[in-house]
Amino acid sequence: MPLFTSVLVTPPTTEPVSLQAYNSLRLPAYASDCITIAQSAALLEVSHRLAKRPRCILGGGTNLVIRASQESPLQATVLINQLKGIVRLSGVVDHQVRIRCAAGESWQSFVMWTLAQGLAGLENLAGIPGTVGAAPIQNIGAYGVEVAEQIEAVHVWDFHQHDHAVLSAQDCAFGYRDSLFKNPEIQGPWNAPRYLVTAVDFRLWTDGRAPLRLGYSGIGQKLRDLGIDHQPNAYQVAHAVMSLRGEKLPDPDQHPNVGSFFKNPQVPDAFAASLAQKHPELPRYPQSGGTKLSAAWLIEQAGLKGWADSRAGVSSQHALVLVNQNEATAEDIQALARLVQRRVMGQFGVWLEPEPVYWPAG
Repeated sequence: MPLFTSVLVTPPTTEPVSLQAYNSLRLPAYASDCITIAQSAALLEVSHRLAKRPRCILGGGTNLVIRASQESPLQATVLINQLKGIVRLSGVVDHQVRIRCAAGESWQSFVMWTLAQGLAGLENLAGIPGTVGAAPIQNIGAYGVEVAEQIEAVHVWDFHQHDHAVLSAQDCAFGYRDSLFKNPEIQGPWNAPRYLVTAVDFRLWTDGRAPLRLGYSGIGQKLRDLGIDHQPNAYQVAHAVMSLRGEKLPDPDQHPNVGSFFKNPQVPDAFAASLAQKHPELPRYPQSGGTKLSAAWLIEQAGLKGWADSRAGVSSQHALVLVNQNEATAEDIQALARLVQRRVMGQFGVWLEPEPVYWPAG
């Protein structure tokens, strides 16, 4: 595999580069230039060459809406992160081990690797698409677990300092579907990001000592459905989670999507109580500083689950998922998202915030 490829080290290309294979919505999107990062040794040269040029970082594109046609491509160099490798950093200490995984590895492949090694902690996050490098950026979460709980450190390339750096979990300022990497005051704008994630250090449990999380969203019942009526192991929990995801979420290979398109909104307690008086069945989850509501429930009650036009639609399996029905463009997806937001706002007075990032921003 080449160290990297780039129009910056060869004569400029005359045709835009297609990014359709690099975004899970499979939107027809293009960029003026593209670099594949396959070895971290390439980063110093790339960093200096792009110091004053627009750039953006792309992993699996599973949380991204790209608005750039062939006629009007992104005026930025897209860095495709394909750094690979998994290393065990320590032996067992207090029933835990430390694992470092390169950012370009598939998240699902990494989770399955940990389970094959008899390690636990990521089983509730099985089946989530994307790369390992995207996991801390989004602080991915599912079935009562956030990845931040198992992260010890995040390794990055700093484009400001032109050097590698290590951020502790505390440095990353993890929150609900949030992190330092999504803070524009630190990370910068979409086309001038400061940090590129190169690897993530995880602290995982030896399987027999793992505090398995079984009480969320049907995991226990699914285990029983699978004939597991004893104390399960981490692999069995992962199997149950993947089975649940398969039932509830459309396959992105068959119905291109970015997973949950909207965040679960958090509203003041008094407002949530007022809504619950009008809608007693409203799911509510008390949080520090407010009450979290189910965005999926709000969308479904607004009558949009399964709604579709000829190009884009709301999944009939899960109301949070917007799908590319038939050669949808970014404009089609954005128009559908706005329809959902307006409908929910009009019926419940709650504005839904999208989860995916838009390129260009705004």
